Amino acid sequence: MKLKKLVAFITAGALCLGMSLTAFAADSSREIVPGNDGYSTDGMYEADQTEYSQEELQEIADLATDWLQKYYPNIAKDAQVITAGDYTLYDWTTGKRVEVEKDQYGNAKVPGGKTMFTFDVPSYANREGFKDGATVYALHQRWTGETDANGNKLYTFDIINGKLRYDQANHKWVIEAEMDGFSPITFIKVMSDGTIVEVDWKNDVVNPAKAASPKASPKTGE
Repeated sequence: MKLKKLVAFITAGALCLGMSLTAFAADSSREIVPGNDGYSTDGMYEADQTEYSQEELQEIADLATDWLQKYYPNIAKDAQVITAGDYTLYDWTTGKRVEVEKDQYGNAKVPGGKTMFTFDVPSYANREGFKDGATVYALHQRWTGETDANGNKLYTFDIINGKLRYDQANHKWVIEAEMDGFSPITFIKVMSDGTIVEVDWKNDVVNPAKAASPKASPKTGE
């Protein structure tokens, strides 16, 4: 009898372990991960990550990448999501969330205008091509005030330049970006030959610095 109980206990333990390993594997293979909190350079505000499910975060990133594909297809094919999230402001001095001013469409504003924020890069984010000082981009979602035929809100995105920095003191990667408002944000990098490159959004050209015209012939000037 005791032997039967022992076998049942071991079997149950093995099943539980198998289930936990499966859950961990599924969690670690997420395409989109929550963005970590960000901190303003003046030390007053924190960009507080809102609790969203994996599916909701995926929707935030998908909306941004769909917009990118529609308006900048040449860039979209080389763009990779670093992280995505939704943020609200938290005031360190009061220990409370900030009741921020909103525009006519309900888009929240940072008090006092544009402020530099430093966003932690999650430890499990894709870091291919990371280099200190490399330019990455924040796609900041805003409601246009319009809806489609089904009543769904129509969104546009502000493209905000950010910089990758390696925080030596805390041994972590961060993204520095100047923000004037908070709502869903998707951070992306644009890759070329395994490196992160800058983008000329106006002309829809990846890494324009490397696309310089050929040197003219010294004899013909052609």
